[in-house]
Amino acid sequence: MGTGASSASSRSPSPEMMRNNRKNSFGIEGGGKWKGHNVVCNEVAPIIITKDCFEEFQCTLLAEKQEVTMGSIRDGLPEHVLVQGKYFMVADQFKGIDKMKTTEKHGAPNFRRAGGGFAVFGMGQPTGLGLAKVMDTLGQEGCSELIVCCIREEPVLFLKKNEDFVSYTPRAREKLCENIYTRLATSLDISNNEVAMRKEILRNALRNEENEFWFYEDIDQFVDEPHKYYIVYEEHLKTIQEMYAIHTVSQTNARYLRMPMRSNGAPDEQVIDTFFNVLKDVPTLFDHQDTSTPGLVFVGHMGASRTTFAMVLGMLVLGHKHGFPEEAYEDTKPFSQENPNLEKAEFPVVQQLCRALPDGIQVKQEVDVLINLSDEMSNIRRDIYESKKKMEAIKEDYEIAGGSAKQFFLQRMFKYLERYCFLLLFNSYLHQQKIQMFCQSFEVWMQQHPILYRILGDMDSFEKDNTPGMHLAMGNRFLVADEYLGLDVLSSHREVKVANFRRVPGLPVFGMAQPCREGLSKVVQYLTKEKYTHSSVHIFTLRGEMVLECDGATYTPRKLKSLTRNVFIPGITVEELEDRERQLKNEFLKLNGPVQVYEDITDPRITKEFSTIVTLQEMFENQCKITPELHYHRVAAMEYEGSPPEREFDFLVNVIKDLKDIYTDEDGPALVFNCDCGKERTTVFMAAAGLVIWHQKGFPVGVKLEEQERISVPQAEYTKGEFAVVMNLVRRLPSGPQVKREVDLMLDKCSETMTPMHYHQRETIFSTYNKIKLAKDEETAAKLGNQSFNFLERYIYLILFNSYLHIERPNNWTSKFATWMIETGRKIGAYETLDNLHYHDLDEDDARIVSCIRHRWVNKGNKLGYQGTVE
Repeated sequence: MGTGASSASSRSPSPEMMRNNRKNSFGIEGGGKWKGHNVVCNEVAPIIITKDCFEEFQCTLLAEKQEVTMGSIRDGLPEHVLVQGKYFMVADQFKGIDKMKTTEKHGAPNFRRAGGGFAVFGMGQPTGLGLAKVMDTLGQEGCSELIVCCIREEPVLFLKKNEDFVSYTPRAREKLCENIYTRLATSLDISNNEVAMRKEILRNALRNEENEFWFYEDIDQFVDEPHKYYIVYEEHLKTIQEMYAIHTVSQTNARYLRMPMRSNGAPDEQVIDTFFNVLKDVPTLFDHQDTSTPGLVFVGHMGASRTTFAMVLGMLVLGHKHGFPEEAYEDTKPFSQENPNLEKAEFPVVQQLCRALPDGIQVKQEVDVLINLSDEMSNIRRDIYESKKKMEAIKEDYEIAGGSAKQFFLQRMFKYLERYCFLLLFNSYLHQQKIQMFCQSFEVWMQQHPILYRILGDMDSFEKDNTPGMHLAMGNRFLVADEYLGLDVLSSHREVKVANFRRVPGLPVFGMAQPCREGLSKVVQYLTKEKYTHSSVHIFTLRGEMVLECDGATYTPRKLKSLTRNVFIPGITVEELEDRERQLKNEFLKLNGPVQVYEDITDPRITKEFSTIVTLQEMFENQCKITPELHYHRVAAMEYEGSPPEREFDFLVNVIKDLKDIYTDEDGPALVFNCDCGKERTTVFMAAAGLVIWHQKGFPVGVKLEEQERISVPQAEYTKGEFAVVMNLVRRLPSGPQVKREVDLMLDKCSETMTPMHYHQRETIFSTYNKIKLAKDEETAAKLGNQSFNFLERYIYLILFNSYLHIERPNNWTSKFATWMIETGRKIGAYETLDNLHYHDLDEDDARIVSCIRHRWVNKGNKLGYQGTVE
């Protein structure tokens, strides 16, 4: 990167001269009073500390003296105070940023106008003088109105340097080439963060005699770094809002908008709504008789991919006013299922969206045409395809930005793919809502079409597209045994050869960990002949990951860098999963030799040679031949921590209601559920099955208010699931308190035989939340927060499912739960609740923290977790 402006310290007077100047000017060393201001002065980059803030600074200096954090940007460079205890202030401008060479002519890097006659502009971050030049250029375009949108989510401060203002952003030492991700929800939050950072810089400058703070121009070669700038005038350190106000407020037809967009994917739905609400204030935009054209200007950092995405959003809005180019109306062609054109972004998730959206292929064609008209800096379709090709071309992994190169390009592919999908969604929203005068926001529209989030959750087609043995052959995956030391906390293996085997008291509902061939045979005999006399056994395997049974033990392939987690394959059907297991089995048979496996992830992997390998389907089919009373079902759509999709609840209901002899638990059918450990996923389905049976044969004692057990422990209401977000939903349900009590009793029943596990499906919500405050680092805290919200979602789904069972019982549940969630759920705000999970009643400091559906369903496994480069 270029060094930018020369170091201010080379032009500065000596420290002794500075002290003398301050003493001579104000009568006291270190500053004094002059014309009503407390002032600290320097000949270079003068910055005022006003009287109002000076006293506050002074009174906090001593209190905070020990709280500042020092650090160096790299070994061998000087230490200095960090911003917010961890950040260095780095110049936005760097060598090579202006790929289009537009700064000299237009004032901003990569300044451009979209093609097709659209008054939509994009650019990188200009300096203060550059912004003035840009506004002059835009003023010559003849637009009726100008809406200048800053799309930067990261905080930005402008520092006065000579006659100009130059932008700086905070960066972390380990990720100097990446803008930080602050998780701040609104533009106001981000602006407040910028104000706090400026205040902190000014305050820290007062701590030393020279009133200096440290900024970096060159984080490539680190020539003459850091640069010291002496702070005298507060007004010479500006936020983005202050900088743009200078050039928009005084211009009658211009307004400024901050619409923060993440650098690692599409923006939040609320951000798109903020943008669209501002556009709705432009009366000429939705008046089709008015031919005037408002101009939309999008300012990013480099002005590359993020900016291009925003430009296409703006072009879509204008396209629905003025019409699309002729190419958008050409005849569309259906997708080829056998040979999709990935260069045209015909990925599985895109095809699913186009099938789910009205006129989906036409919607895609309109988006594609606009992408082509704005691709001078970035083409989203091409970026997806090229990232995928680069990832697949890597034979031996190497490092990029301190991590796996394969992971780098995989995350980048997901980033562009998510943006592309959201362009399709926004265009469909405009089509549907235009005739309704946009009565619904984009956020509400998405909430009322939850299938779209489910489809986006299946974005990771990479796992689905690759052959099962590819990663094993490359050494990225290894077989890991399901059973490990300490798994069987219920000590059931001695009796039935399966870990954590248990029963819901009073119901023919059982749970267990993954059985092997011997365990499966033992469980079936146990339930039909040895202890119980059930007429049949229905086993539901709740595993969306590949599983093989090898020589009496079950194994699943896991990533080498994440041996504790199963590899879930989004969007896969049971048939596809079982086919992949057969392929994986054949891969091992071809090896005809030993393989490396982990019997326990706490021990080194060992080499084993298996004599017999069978898939789960083969294992159950073989057992069914021996004991015809066994019936096998598999559910592949539920992750370790997530909730079952609505269709899986429907699948369960359909199986149970067709069992005519389910009304008795003595000799009727037994329902057995298993996941890998017999805990999380198993308990959810055990509870759901128990509720269905109770609705058929009647509820036991304990579900009425006067029958509830009293609990006298601190914050007992939360161990009973009485979170504000839950109770608000319960109050909107018919007989909501009763519905919740029934779910609570069922979860209590499920946990009665799990006491040694210390696991309760409801209580684990609160216990996991409490661990967040004790987390040693932000990463652990974020992980615990995600887990707690996933557990809360499961609990809410069980309450909604039980309400459905009540309301649709007279019709014998002919209407599906998935349909009920859309039709009845809309009235009670089911998806609105699921899209706004929070713990505001537990901690007022967390009042801004909300877990949305998209975060839990779409960004599963943190596949969009890589923050990316500066743009």
